[in-house]
Amino acid sequence: MYKATEKLFEICDYGPVYPLSIFDYADKSSIREHRDAVEKEFADMDREKKSLGKLFSRIRRLLPGAEIPVVFTIISPYTQSIFVVDSAVYLGLNHYLGTDYPLYESFPDYVRRLKVRGRIPVDMAEAIIRTSYPFRPTSDYPQALSRMAYEGAVAEAVMQVADVNEQESLGYSDDDYSWLRDNEHDIWDIIVGKKMLFSSDTDIIRSLIGVGPTTNVISPSSPGRAGRYVGHRLVQSYLDANRSASLESLFSHEFYDNPSLLSLAGYNP
Repeated sequence: MYKATEKLFEICDYGPVYPLSIFDYADKSSIREHRDAVEKEFADMDREKKSLGKLFSRIRRLLPGAEIPVVFTIISPYTQSIFVVDSAVYLGLNHYLGTDYPLYESFPDYVRRLKVRGRIPVDMAEAIIRTSYPFRPTSDYPQALSRMAYEGAVAEAVMQVADVNEQESLGYSDDDYSWLRDNEHDIWDIIVGKKMLFSSDTDIIRSLIGVGPTTNVISPSSPGRAGRYVGHRLVQSYLDANRSASLESLFSHEFYDNPSLLSLAGYNP
């Protein structure tokens, strides 16, 4: 616990660990305002312990190159709910207090709907996967296709290790997910027709996969991160056509940077 606290204080720039600094940390308004709600909501964490135990077991089996960290629960002063440092992962319980939690009222719907206990295994899986298998393109200017394929690989891995469906992995509401499914062909046509697929423009890539209410480069009506949805569809098509491919192989640049990826995947929405 001391080493974990020491690392947390280093990350948060709170200086060395000693009784007064721990008291100061606990007394910060960003920590104190959530304390009662966290203690009440998470008085019993048996559910999380069981679900995370199953999650880590699947990760060991399906992603042997991933490191399983030690989990420490905290009240996080940051907007990031989970972060991995060395062999430890810090789980900010104040980010999972339910959609009706009063201090979430100012958050947009697409953020607030994900702040529920059921998201903990999904978010934990994604944090471990991204840390263990970061995006490492061969080019200094990766194309949108490469990043979309990587994001699709992350979504697929989360589905398999967290035992959730595509909608849960990607974090969409029913309406947003239905819109993406109904418009998948049109989304692909826009990405290809506007020459975004092989673009290295960081603004375009950020718009396609970045968190937000919409994907404006597709349509004002499109839910956010539409490029990530299409990326996962591409990955599913690739796995259907290449059944011997392992889950771990999707995180190699030989996959997401492969110039023949489109033909290998045979994606045709």
